[in-house]
Amino acid sequence: MRNLVITALVLLPSLATIAHAAQSYRAPRQNNLQGNYRALTPAEASVTYSGCNEVRQRGLAPLRRGQPGYRPWMDGDNDGLACEPVRR
Repeated sequence: MRNLVITALVLLPSLATIAHAAQSYRAPRQNNLQGNYRALTPAEASVTYSGCNEVRQRGLAPLRRGQPGYRPWMDGDNDGLACEPVRR
């Protein structure tokens, strides 16, 4: 019985901290399914490619933000250059 009382005295402050943290936790807002992508400009939307492999095969890589065919999902590091050369 004594061990149970000591264990309870040790755990109760921790449980109170956890309960307080859980009450004050706010879940992050869910954005739309497109994430943080911005709207495409008319020039960007005028041309489409199936992916970076096609862009590279056509010799157009890297695509810059604002160029026809640029898509935010092709720009993995969001630096304005899509379909950059693969770093090894």
